[in-house]
Amino acid sequence: MITKENILTYQHPAIMRNENSVVVAPDELLRPLIANYTFTCPRSMPEQQTVLPSVSSTLVYSIGSNDIINGLRGVNTKPTMIGDYARQFDFMFLIEFHSAGLYPFIKIDQSLLLDSSFTFEELNKSLNQQIIEAYYLSSNISMLTHRLDNIFLSRLDDTAINSTFGYAMKRILESRGVIRIKELADDVYYSEKQLNRLFQKYVGTGVKTFSRIVRMKRAVDLLSGPINMAQLIETTGHYDYPHFIHDFKDIYGVTPKEYMSKMSLFYNDPFKLDGYNEG
Repeated sequence: MITKENILTYQHPAIMRNENSVVVAPDELLRPLIANYTFTCPRSMPEQQTVLPSVSSTLVYSIGSNDIINGLRGVNTKPTMIGDYARQFDFMFLIEFHSAGLYPFIKIDQSLLLDSSFTFEELNKSLNQQIIEAYYLSSNISMLTHRLDNIFLSRLDDTAINSTFGYAMKRILESRGVIRIKELADDVYYSEKQLNRLFQKYVGTGVKTFSRIVRMKRAVDLLSGPINMAQLIETTGHYDYPHFIHDFKDIYGVTPKEYMSKMSLFYNDPFKLDGYNEG
């Protein structure tokens, strides 16, 4: 059975690692849907550790003293504080999905999962059982990663997502959320109402909300580097500083200044939204 000690002894390729975590890429065929598998010892995580919105879902398996606890953090459009919960456990592994990445595997309207937590067994008992069995049958992280790949590859359905939606989502991501909804609707020959229905089904939110979060994810990425505010506002397509501040606080619950002063408490996922088309 895999424990926190396996993090220190892991010798295979990883896309990110430190003394408490190993982040592993899934099989190449799964990368448009699954961002990564994360194996972590969360005991040292700050109590106020907060995950920023990425309009995506995460399967979380927490290893307790006598059992493994399964859960799904549904499509997140709000900051979610996870530290207080995670610090209870010595070891967790997470399956991190891209936006719309979970739908092909469980085919549940993603708007039903919006900003909520679930016992995954209630949503898909057979998939949950396969994942738990993979954990108990694996003696190391590499073996578990291989088993997870096989599970999701066996359930991969390339026809599950409407191709027009896929194209529209790609356009939004390529534009970093700046493309106007009317322009996008005209481009795909759908009404804005039809386009919103597709996004509600596959992503969990309407086009406007998805685009705003993509745009502000770009802002958060830029805040971690040397960029002045005028450049940032121009890059994210805002009219002026007050509009930028309003959007930032509406999505993240803090101002850019407050975010920068407490940056270590916020997790800005580097594998989602920005790199969606590069995996």
